[in-house]
Amino acid sequence: MPNAAHGEDTHDTQAAHVLSDKDVRHFLRKYYYIANEPALDKEYGDLFTEDGVFIMGNKKATGREAIRSLRKKVWEEVPNRDHDMVKTFSHGNHDDDTELMILGTATWTYHEGHKNIGDWAAHVKLERGENGQIQCSFYQIIMDHNVHSRKPAKDK
Repeated sequence: MPNAAHGEDTHDTQAAHVLSDKDVRHFLRKYYYIANEPALDKEYGDLFTEDGVFIMGNKKATGREAIRSLRKKVWEEVPNRDHDMVKTFSHGNHDDDTELMILGTATWTYHEGHKNIGDWAAHVKLERGENGQIQCSFYQIIMDHNVHSRKPAKDK
């Protein structure tokens, strides 16, 4: 079983391997492992700087506690999710992996049991703290929110 504390992940895609900073690669693997685990709200909030910003559609949270609270609400709506990174792009200098665009796919499983699969993108800004630990200062999810409203086709 993957270990969130060490950022191990079964979704080790090529997307993270194109980044030059191994600490950023490790952080992203850890981020998406934790993002897929509903019980890890505290750990998820800890991935952000104290004044970090998280945006998903028209929902915005600033600060770790607000991010944790928003995350809990999102998990109430979708009890199971699986995010995979497909591609990453660094902004500007090729040696600077602190501002990224990430493309991915996700599978969302709903309380009723049906699943939806969709594409997403994320604009991500990372910072290295005083202790050298990487944290997210900005994370904006860009996706088609209509994917979430799709219900399975009814049998006739």
